[in-house]
Amino acid sequence: MEYIKNCDCEYISNKYHDTTKPFDSFQRFIRNDAIFSPDTGLDPQSVYDMLSSEDEKIKTLPHPIRKARAFECVLKNTRISCDKRDIFPAVNMTDRPINRALILAWKNEVFNRIIPEVGKKRTQLEKDGIVTIWPDYDHSVPLWERILELGFEGVLEESEKARYSRELSEEENIFFEGIKITYEAIIMFVSRLAELASKTEGSEKMAKALRNIAHNPPKSFYEALLFSYIYFIISEHIDSLQVRSLSGFDVTFYPFYKNDTENGVSEEEIRTDLAYYFFQFTSIGNYWNQPVYIGGENADGTSVINELSYLVLDVYDKMNVYNPKIQIKLSESTPRPLVMKALDMIRRGHNSVVFVSDATIRRALMRVGVSEDDARTCNIKGCYEYSPKVSFNTGMNYLNMQKSLEYALHRGHDGVTGVFSGNSSPDLSEYKTFDDLYSEFKRQLLYVIDLAVETVNAFEGYLDYINPLPMLSATFPTCLESGKDAIAGGVPGNSTIAFGFLATVTDSLHMIRKYVYEKKELTLKEFVDILDSNYEGNEKFRQKLLADREKYGNNKDRPDEIAADIVNFITENLCGRPNARGGKWNCGFHVARMSYIFADKTASSANGRLIGEELSKNISASIGQNREGATAAILSATKIDASSFTCDAAIDLGLLPSAVKGEDGLEAMYGLLMTFIKRGGHALQINIFDADTLRDAQAHPERYSDLQIRVCGWNVLWNNINREEQNGFIKQAEGLC
Repeated sequence: MEYIKNCDCEYISNKYHDTTKPFDSFQRFIRNDAIFSPDTGLDPQSVYDMLSSEDEKIKTLPHPIRKARAFECVLKNTRISCDKRDIFPAVNMTDRPINRALILAWKNEVFNRIIPEVGKKRTQLEKDGIVTIWPDYDHSVPLWERILELGFEGVLEESEKARYSRELSEEENIFFEGIKITYEAIIMFVSRLAELASKTEGSEKMAKALRNIAHNPPKSFYEALLFSYIYFIISEHIDSLQVRSLSGFDVTFYPFYKNDTENGVSEEEIRTDLAYYFFQFTSIGNYWNQPVYIGGENADGTSVINELSYLVLDVYDKMNVYNPKIQIKLSESTPRPLVMKALDMIRRGHNSVVFVSDATIRRALMRVGVSEDDARTCNIKGCYEYSPKVSFNTGMNYLNMQKSLEYALHRGHDGVTGVFSGNSSPDLSEYKTFDDLYSEFKRQLLYVIDLAVETVNAFEGYLDYINPLPMLSATFPTCLESGKDAIAGGVPGNSTIAFGFLATVTDSLHMIRKYVYEKKELTLKEFVDILDSNYEGNEKFRQKLLADREKYGNNKDRPDEIAADIVNFITENLCGRPNARGGKWNCGFHVARMSYIFADKTASSANGRLIGEELSKNISASIGQNREGATAAILSATKIDASSFTCDAAIDLGLLPSAVKGEDGLEAMYGLLMTFIKRGGHALQINIFDADTLRDAQAHPERYSDLQIRVCGWNVLWNNINREEQNGFIKQAEGLC
């Protein structure tokens, strides 16, 4: 791997993973205890035991204080490591020890004792595959520019100034005390790391940088990287709060880069520091990948792209890693060479680059009252979601739209379990026209939306009770001004439902319309009976449905109109409703792994899908159903108004290697991308593969250890996904034109 020595690479690869155990791609944090000396602190189990014991002594105190004291306990006692083979330290801990010791108990208290009926309802909704509902602490982004400008000690000082600038209520005083304990613990912890680095041969550079950032803002590019890494490690793995963006890197880190170049630091050293930084996240191995974005526009409409933007892509390209993942905020002002560089990386296997439209997200945010400047500078985070920098949106809900069609076809009963939904539908004989059925589907969909909103609103007011967030809150001036936690109204906070399986439900509705109401090849009852039998004895009819090319994702007006209408119905009936945190409800259409998780809980579909087979992803065509090529897929997806909601509408584009070869192939990729952007699309991610290669990779995994696959909103190694998911990608590749 370029920039990193072989021995260093081996050490960093293994420092967060015990190589004696099989790698579990879903486990975020697998310790390698061997690199941590007992002299530096307690082992993870002992830290956990101490944490639990100490909390028992203060269990009558408010949660923000108890969590801050637990935070302090972990940072004082966890083992640490510095090694000359790396320029970043390591921390030995169980994954989220405070989550294990305190937060899970507080969550159970809320759902089992304080609002038990809500707890039962959310459990049943998830069990039946209708909608997932959980407390969401996985979509935060600190105000990076501010904390890099102030440093840890500066953030603490600003908090204390705000604390003593006015008379406080008891609740506000508790809020500020939690910040004080938390940031004093961080400063102490960085000083611990600095002391260890100073005693470690070959770690002089790290020791000097750690000594500075313990008490001052970072000055150099390396110090800024080190500061960012430490914030990430502490937030994710101790504070139990995911950091879902490392910032708009080429803007946030540019002043540090420029300072170094003007003061004689070589570009080679900067590249090396960046490579070691990126490699930390590969080592940590978060399954969902760690997001970082580049691009966007200045206030005058010029692109923010600078020499650091190109350097980021070039270093990443030469490293051949897939984590962190890179998001490019793309606009018409984005320099063509940078876009072509990114597209060339994708066609050579670096699928972890995703494009998001700057114009679309700006329009969407401004439509709901966000200022032009805040919309322009918004964060790209998570998979490809976006929000103003001063905000904390939550998204704990994946809603299965296919269930609403099941209810409409079964008099309000679940198509798999037969359980009554609570909302009756007419007998099949009463649907005289397709519009009758379609209207009932919408009524059932609205019923499920109402259930989800009611359930989430009943518990979102407890989010700061379950997991108070002093570390994050201190980064936002509005939290300090109001004395409120970021997740309790200290910053604007919307709640999002991710609506799943748009293509599946669209194609199912259209196939019913076509074969029952138009062609009249069978009655609606006969069709439903076939679905209830999982197509047993009707394979010929199923193949006919699968072969029908009039499906969403092929630029066919009739199914595409249904898809766009469903989206409009959702936005009109959900977006803008009040949530429980002083914000609004919002929607998006990404599905993560729900295409597989909900598959067994979703009855066979009228588009030819069997029960247990995967459901459609994001706003892409159903698996294997994009028969008219990439342009048609883009044209279908962009008939949806992606600026009518402020979350995500991503399309997964599959292209054959033969279609992207040479200069002509690269031009074709560029043309597809810019067509998507100019037509108002939101997010585009690309896989370059053919079925033969994927089948060979499945049969001979040892030959394809570096093969990357772009899934919902992140990248994985082919060998780290299960056979079911591999088969889905093979099926997708078989359908490519």
